[in-house]
This record gives sequence, structure tokens and C-alpha cells, in this order.
Amino acid sequence: MTCLSLGIGVWSAKAQQKEFKEVIRKNITLANTSGNSLVVKNVFGSVAVEGYGGNEVVLEVEKIITADNANDLEQGKEELTLEVVQESDRVILYPNAPYIEFDKEKLRYNWCNNNDDIPYEHTLNFKLKVPNAVKINVSTVNDGELLVKNTKGEYVEANNVNGGIVLSNIMGKTKVHCINGDVDISYAKNPSIDSRYYALNGDINISYQESLSAKISFKSMNGEMFTDFDIDKQFMKTNKKEGSTGKPKYKYETRPVVQIGGGKVDFDFETLNGNVFIKKI
Repeated sequence: MTCLSLGIGVWSAKAQQKEFKEVIRKNITLANTSGNSLVVKNVFGSVAVEGYGGNEVVLEVEKIITADNANDLEQGKEELTLEVVQESDRVILYPNAPYIEFDKEKLRYNWCNNNDDIPYEHTLNFKLKVPNAVKINVSTVNDGELLVKNTKGEYVEANNVNGGIVLSNIMGKTKVHCINGDVDISYAKNPSIDSRYYALNGDINISYQESLSAKISFKSMNGEMFTDFDIDKQFMKTNKKEGSTGKPKYKYETRPVVQIGGGKVDFDFETLNGNVFIKKI
């Protein structure tokens, strides 16, 4: 069994001589209700999502295949497809090929298989208009940015490994995880549910409405947190985490916390090499 690491990549980054492009367009029915969700799990390429008042996912995907020769290019054109899973309350989109294993229940890839190196590279660049009340879960790994704007759903999750994340004029509980890139977020309405923001190597720039009421914890090795909100309280929070072995061993972690307004919800910020900037709109 060969385990393929996304950090290294199974597709080489060398210059290619042959290229194929096409644009895939689809309209997928999805009612504009808060119980529904859109999931996009990309690997190579960007994802841009915009909310609107309709009842369809309007999908446009740029598919790019590159290879050293015509035979490999044809193989890529035939093998790499866009998978569309339409459920009663959810639409799932992801790239599919014989060497790609995707778990639709856990919404993740299995990168261990018996395939040799793939003789072509692929990119899928997603552009979507989605019903603005649905929950959003988007991710990509390489060669792309994530953009979500003008959504009113209860939940937004965005994960990117090698690229930035922009969430603009959104609402709802937010979970962000970014490894190599900056995170920029602005809220049309402040989250009323606890949210988490993580950036390993990049800054987090976030703008809340002036009525913000939150307790904000912060952890960083080489970064600082800045805000133009008035701070009502400052204190330390201690978290106790149980060991994974089930034995009575615990990890205690202390984080500084600032309270803005009444502190109704908890927002957790963490960086390794980046600052956090919390601003008023």
C-alpha cells in the first residue's frame, strides 16, 4: 500500500506541454431553507461561493488538465470528473477519479491507495451561486483560494491548506482552519453561537458589527492580538483535556481572554506565526 501525502503531492509540479480546458455548468435544486447545506471538497483549485435568494445551486466549474504528452492528456480528460451528490437536504461536490477515494459520510478523502504516480495534473475552479439561507462547508488543498460572500445561513466552515480564506458579509457560527494563508472575515450579523478561527502561518483580519458581545480567547506562539473594541474585562481561562488513552491524565491549558460587551458567546482564536486584528464595522 502506498500512502499519498498532500503535502508532497502526487502530481508533479513540473512545467507541462499539453493543456485541456472546459467549463462545466449545472443547475442543482436546493431549497433556500436553513436545514439544507452545500459541501464543496476540492483538492486543486479555488472555490468561490455567493449567496442569493433562489432555490438552485448555480454551478460553473473550470476544469483544467495538463500533461507532458497527448496520451496522458487524454487519460486525464477521461478520468477526472466532477462528482455531484444530490441528497434531500444537501448537495456535495468533489473531484472524482479512479485514484481518488472520498468518504461521503465523513466528508473527507482517503489518500492511501495502490495507484502509481498520476501522469497528469488537474485543477477545478468552482464558482457557485447558492441559496443564501443554507449552511456552507467548503475546502481546498492546493493552488486555490476560498471565497464565501453574502450568505445568511446558520453555519460556515472553510478549510484551506495552501491559500487564503475570505468570508465576506456572512452570518452564523463560523469554523475556519487555514495553514498557509491569511484569513479575512466580515459579518453582516455577529455570530450568536461559539465560533473558532485558526491560522497557522498567516494573519486573521476579522470585522464584527459594533454590537459585539463576546468572550475572546487567544493563543499564539509568535503573534499578537489587536482590537479597536472597548475591553470590559480581561482574565485567564483554563481548559482541561482528557488524554486519548482513557487513563486519568489531563492537559491543562491557560489562555488569555478579553470580554467585549456582555460576553454572550465564546470566540476562540489561534495562530502560530500570525497576528489577529479584530475590528468594528
